[in-house]
Amino acid sequence: MGKTVRFLFQFAWVNLASLLGFAAFVFAGCYLTGVPGEPGNSNLFANYYAMFPAMAAFCLFLFSFGFCTSNLQLGLSMGARRRDFFTALQGIILFSTAVCWALQLFMSAFPALAGWEVRDRWMLLYMFEGKPWAYPLLCFAVMVLGCLSGMLMMNHKGLGIVVVLLSILVLMGATIVLILSAETELMAFLYDSEWGWLWTLLPKGMAAVLAAAAVGGELLIWRAIHRFVVR
Repeated sequence: MGKTVRFLFQFAWVNLASLLGFAAFVFAGCYLTGVPGEPGNSNLFANYYAMFPAMAAFCLFLFSFGFCTSNLQLGLSMGARRRDFFTALQGIILFSTAVCWALQLFMSAFPALAGWEVRDRWMLLYMFEGKPWAYPLLCFAVMVLGCLSGMLMMNHKGLGIVVVLLSILVLMGATIVLILSAETELMAFLYDSEWGWLWTLLPKGMAAVLAAAAVGGELLIWRAIHRFVVR
């Protein structure tokens, strides 16, 4: 199983390195364009920085396509056992989730630690505040859905496209709910309205949807890997 982990890691580290490189690029761009000390300086780098956690999750979704397509085909053709491949895949998903979670925590905390000027758009960085489980659950779920989408598109293109679209909608919906929940004044108003009960249940409902998508996707991936035929 160790060989299978090393096999998948050689692809995973490239994906994660590109995310870290993009984060470094955004950091450099913010400093070079004066974002930290100029509240009115709302440029492209400030937008990228504020939305980085959501962008990173979407990148994980795209990166995971290859794990159950070309990587699976190549791994099994080189002698990897299907059970080992599935287990190694879980390790890669967890590792990628942990790296992105650590990056999200760092980027969310850095502006305050470094004394950057406060700006409205920074509230996007705090959309996971008070919900420590939210971002790792989001990352894990989108990676599982990405693996499943790639596998389905390889075997059933139409069904794969449907799953991709549904996965993107789930990701967008989860991000929107978390962004709204980060708007303290807006949420206070919504909680006091006649729809307050809905806004109270919505984050929990979204968490349940993500958890169900992750568990259901894992079961389908397990089944597909064990029935996969190397061509």
